[in-house]
Amino acid sequence: MKLLTTFLGLLILFVGCSASTGSRYETTKDSSTHTTITETETTKEIEEDFDITPYEPEIDIVAPPITTDKLPPDVWYEYSTVSEDSSLKISGTTDGYRVQVISTDDIDKANSIRGEIYERTTRKEVYVIFEPPFYKVKVGDFTSKAEAENLRFRLNQIGYTESKVVQETVNIFE
Repeated sequence: MKLLTTFLGLLILFVGCSASTGSRYETTKDSSTHTTITETETTKEIEEDFDITPYEPEIDIVAPPITTDKLPPDVWYEYSTVSEDSSLKISGTTDGYRVQVISTDDIDKANSIRGEIYERTTRKEVYVIFEPPFYKVKVGDFTSKAEAENLRFRLNQIGYTESKVVQETVNIFE
């Protein structure tokens, strides 16, 4: 008996909760509400009479002024053949040593490292030398290898760990 009441309860539940979908998707065709669209209505062009010009924004871009106060006035015309310290003039060349900091194929990277070394050390003899296919940043004009090794050690402490001493023709200053 208990089984029969459970079965009847489930049957009533399924039948009562089920929804009929037949009427939901059927359409009734009532001739009184049915309208037809003629060709003249579909080919009619839409005329726009809205004027957008009052709503267009005005854009005024003001470029910041270019400041050249950080550059010397003759920066584009010529380069000085004498270094900043007027007492240093190249009098000749000899065999010596330089410290090579980096060897790269990117000239921008070589120039940026040259600038960093120029700013972070007291050495003003920092060169970017092109030896195809690489740009090499070299520092100093030393006649003794011990002085070059001393600079290489200081550059290693700053962070240029790939620095090495190379033998090269160096400048002699007055």
